Amino acid sequence: MELFSFSEMSLDHVPSYASVTSKPNWSHLTNTVGPGLVEQLQTSLDLAQQLQIFSMAAGKVLPLTAIEMHTAVGVFSAAGSYPAEHEYRSMLLLNDQCLAELVYQSEVQISPLQQRRLLELETQWLFPLRNALVVTRLQQLALKDTLTGLGNRRFFDDSFAKAVQFSERKQQPCALILLDLDNFKAVNDHHGHHAGDEVLLAVADAMRNTLRVSDNLFRFGGDEFAVLLTSEDAASAELVAHRLVKAISQHHTCDKFGVSASAGLAQLVELEDCKSLFNRADSALYQAKQAGKNLVRQSAKTTATVAELAKA
Repeated sequence: MELFSFSEMSLDHVPSYASVTSKPNWSHLTNTVGPGLVEQLQTSLDLAQQLQIFSMAAGKVLPLTAIEMHTAVGVFSAAGSYPAEHEYRSMLLLNDQCLAELVYQSEVQISPLQQRRLLELETQWLFPLRNALVVTRLQQLALKDTLTGLGNRRFFDDSFAKAVQFSERKQQPCALILLDLDNFKAVNDHHGHHAGDEVLLAVADAMRNTLRVSDNLFRFGGDEFAVLLTSEDAASAELVAHRLVKAISQHHTCDKFGVSASAGLAQLVELEDCKSLFNRADSALYQAKQAGKNLVRQSAKTTATVAELAKA
């Protein structure tokens, strides 16, 4: 049974935000365990917070070491979870749709009575959980590129600003890699946009398989991509850039259409802002293109260079 998903659902059929946040009629639900749980769950549309609220109620039924929730929008674990000897799994179903699978872990065996009481708690969670899943999915759609599933420009701008601010505050490295596909226009011109979409999907897959944290991947639109690296990942940014370029050129779909990628890299320097860092990475990308494509070029990490580009 598939987990609750909107991948094949028109947004016309997604409940409006007003209907999502309105209070359902709970008169038909049992409330023999955890009085007030429904009301507590309705205070948040954040999945992690709802899981935390639920875990506190479930902990009164059974001494638990962990609760993990598997959904179509991600996997969530209650704070402080750690594995134990005994495991119990439960599917949360609403109108024949599987909203999530819960995985309970405990040092003691779960009895049939405890399973029944957990089921009563789960029943009270169904509508708040469904509402939170709808909102989370809509939020994800607003920040994702519809073709590749990578972060879009809006998501990049927000993530970029936060990463630079965090790196400066913590005095940790931050790096930006900009990539542009080589010979991509020829694919659209000679083979059509369907083939172009096939290449873009292949590039996204190659990048995901190369990077440890796929949340740092973005597609601006067209054939332009960005990678945001922080902390220890930023320290090896040049190696990452070379791996990305190699992975893209060696992907069988890209190789089939003769597509490669050029990359420009810039490391954040002291007192630099987002605009300057982006300009340096963009300038390095231009140099890679001019040097023959399928290459990586890195911007010099000098204060003078930053000052010059900031004026541009």
